[in-house]
Amino acid sequence: MPKQRIRRSPAIVLLTLVFASGAAADGRQPNGGCDVLKKDDSMRSLLPPCWYQKAAALKITTLKKNLRYGHELSTNPNDFSLQIDEIKAQGFQAIEIFAPAEGLRAYNGLDTKNFYRIDPELGTMDDFRLLVRIAHSKGIAAVIFLNVGYFSVEAPDWLEACRDKKAGRVTDKVQWFLWSDKPDAPWPPTQDDTYYSQAAKDREKDYWGWKYSELAGSYFWARWKATAPDRSAIPLPQMNWGAIEWRNEAERIVRYWMDTGIDGMLIDAPTCYPYQTWMHNRQHITNVVASYGNVLIEPEGGKGTAWITEGGYNAVHDYGLSYVPDTYQSKPPDVITQSVNAGNPRAIEMNLRAYRDHFAELGAVLYGKGFSIRTATDPVKRRLQYAVLAGIGDLIVMGKDQGNPGAEESRIFHMKQMHPALHSTASRVRLRTDSDEQYYAILKTAQNGSERVVAVYNFQSSPRTVKVDLSGVDTPGLVDLESSEVKKRAENFTVPMEIDLPAYGYRFFNVLPPADR
Repeated sequence: MPKQRIRRSPAIVLLTLVFASGAAADGRQPNGGCDVLKKDDSMRSLLPPCWYQKAAALKITTLKKNLRYGHELSTNPNDFSLQIDEIKAQGFQAIEIFAPAEGLRAYNGLDTKNFYRIDPELGTMDDFRLLVRIAHSKGIAAVIFLNVGYFSVEAPDWLEACRDKKAGRVTDKVQWFLWSDKPDAPWPPTQDDTYYSQAAKDREKDYWGWKYSELAGSYFWARWKATAPDRSAIPLPQMNWGAIEWRNEAERIVRYWMDTGIDGMLIDAPTCYPYQTWMHNRQHITNVVASYGNVLIEPEGGKGTAWITEGGYNAVHDYGLSYVPDTYQSKPPDVITQSVNAGNPRAIEMNLRAYRDHFAELGAVLYGKGFSIRTATDPVKRRLQYAVLAGIGDLIVMGKDQGNPGAEESRIFHMKQMHPALHSTASRVRLRTDSDEQYYAILKTAQNGSERVVAVYNFQSSPRTVKVDLSGVDTPGLVDLESSEVKKRAENFTVPMEIDLPAYGYRFFNVLPPADR
């Protein structure tokens, strides 16, 4: 049955206010606050307070060679400095160094061999600290993506634990892992149980479950895999977060890397950590990172607001605006891409309210992965997609799969960073247009009230004149952020403002303040 259209008088204003405050409703700052709390020689103080709320874009990088996930960086200081200059010119304010600890190739280097050094062929930890200082000297934040959930089967600590287990020695390293004398022992509980179906677990049974180790003479618990030369799965031993011995070691690892001068961490898949509780997250990860101040703390895979309120993180993945909390979705659809391809943006606002805004209300930053160059192949549509991400306030993230930004995308990133009304802490109001099935318009207000910005988007494949209802906005007019064109509003405030847009086009405007403000 077709939906009924509701007719409204032009004088009636329909504005949906959605809060996206950088502080929680009770005034608390996100975990870690905005100021550097531990001074060192890493030059972290050169970054702006709460840099993660003000940054427009983050580039995923790696120091490892020939991996597909991150853009490769050199460990040569001169070459690295030039690369950071280029990254900054592209409109990024932060880099994420993926899997910096010594490891092999599973999950782009996350199968760690040694948590206390980078790959020896790349240099030393002093070399790593120098790279962090170079990034800071140019105003670029540096965070890492860290795995404290599993080891490589070639890790010396794992091999030592196996030998101790077989010899009957109950050492700290034996306690780091989970063991069983039979393959059908009960599975250890994880946060993952909320999200993964039994069918998904069954598909991954080659490496997910209790697996036998000849070296240990015992079954061990595995969740992830490496790939052997014959393409068979190599189960990777998971860490036992129920053991204080491993929790203390994980905390040492977290402190070790924070002491290199980095500006935060993304923790690899804590939803999958056996026996990990919210208190474990706080005591051994998030409170540790937060004690350094002005840091990003993000649980990769965390999909509910409890990761903010209970776990102590201050950022979360966006998941394409479309993740439904507390449900299983292996690959949630990307709502922006779907809206662009369908020519209908209606779902964007609905999904912002259903997912993103719940985190924004708590002061959390949304880590918004960009659009794959393999699937979003039309450059005009890609620019519209990035313009929408900029308007809603996500921290825009680009890895190797997203490629490098073009000139227009870089302009969007620079613009987003310069305007507080486009930061993650700004509030959002949806504005009516003459066809909300074809166009999308929003009013953004900086957290401190210093500015307001209107963003208008055309989701059609031909140029359009979009009529935007500004009757609920007290302003004499708008100023285009790119061209500085001034558009004065009609004396009759109920008359919509007409905005000319190209195919898949967008424009951002400063809202002029009324005469008495």
